[in-house]
Amino acid sequence: MLKLFPRLITLIITVAAHLTAYYQFQLEIVNLPLPSKWVNQFYFLLISSLLSGLILPFCRYKLLRWVLLLFRVTVFWIMGLPFGSYLGIELTLISALIVEGVIYLPKHWESVSFAVGVWLFVLIAQRPILAWEIAMPVPSKHDLLSLSIYSGLIIILAFFLRLQSENQLTYEELNRSLHNASLKLVKANLELQDYAVMAKQQAEMNERRRLTREIHDTLAYTLTNLVMMLEAALDLTPGDCGVLQKHLQLTRDQALKGLADVRRALQALRPLEMAKVTGLPAITNLVKTFTNATQIKVSLNLGDAPLTLGKEADLTAYRLVQEGITNAIRHGLATSIEISFSSQNGGVNIYIKDNGFGAVKLNKGYGLTGMSERIEQLGGRLEIFTKLGAGFLLSAWIPWDKEVIKN
Repeated sequence: MLKLFPRLITLIITVAAHLTAYYQFQLEIVNLPLPSKWVNQFYFLLISSLLSGLILPFCRYKLLRWVLLLFRVTVFWIMGLPFGSYLGIELTLISALIVEGVIYLPKHWESVSFAVGVWLFVLIAQRPILAWEIAMPVPSKHDLLSLSIYSGLIIILAFFLRLQSENQLTYEELNRSLHNASLKLVKANLELQDYAVMAKQQAEMNERRRLTREIHDTLAYTLTNLVMMLEAALDLTPGDCGVLQKHLQLTRDQALKGLADVRRALQALRPLEMAKVTGLPAITNLVKTFTNATQIKVSLNLGDAPLTLGKEADLTAYRLVQEGITNAIRHGLATSIEISFSSQNGGVNIYIKDNGFGAVKLNKGYGLTGMSERIEQLGGRLEIFTKLGAGFLLSAWIPWDKEVIKN
């Protein structure tokens, strides 16, 4: 679909052409030997032509566009019949007609066919005719040549306008596609880095499990056998060998101590479960991951905010920062983002400021609307400020869980 700009230009040309034709008619009517009733007929045809030209931009169906354009050609031909050798009105109206055909018809070959067809039709129609039994003079060859050159230039200019519009539209679509692709790559990179962190943690856990199994199956098993063998040796030692029994007991005790130390080490080395990072540490990891994935400067100031706000408040703050930095690059094409936290009145203030394009009017999407509702459910508030050329500012206050803060 063509953009609004060429359609607006075409409408202006259509209106200007009909106003000019009306002015030309007022100047020329005194020189034409026509009855007065033709004046009203001319006005009727001129208004009909203008109305059909105003309807054309809003036609969605190609067939209806063709009907209106052919109707315009017929009206144009009838209006030009009585003027004979005077081509001023025809030169004016053919400009609008050619531009409309080139701009409004969807296919290039259709536009070319219509423009060239109108051009040839106007030339062929310049024949001697009788109007109200009066012979109208035929335009000279010089006038017909001027009409041909003028029409050819109008066709060239109209196609230039159309091609420029289509090229601009193609460029914007390509730019939008590249931007969407960049966002998908950023998202994929973030997910990949999150996966890499999880994979690293999982690998560390697997390695710890392997080491604990190896130590348990070798050193701990050996020490256990050694203790049992020493106890058996003590039972087999004669009662008159006190020095030997004392030495064996000391050795057994050292083996038991070593076994206890190994078991404590195994307990510390083997993780029960992978700890989940929450609160401000999770937000710090999010910002680092985002910066590494996008190379966009993100300044994070945690201020005097506590490391955790409580389960629900932590998740809400995390989602707010995530939504803020994503919107900054998605909608504002920001290159710098500032995030700051500060404690106030039993909660935390969160400011997210970017240097993106901003907007004249704020239209909340699903993300910000859902975020605002989530914060309000916790008893907090979210305010959004924007100005064209000044980026976006998200200002939120989220109450923390008092029991968590006490602990």
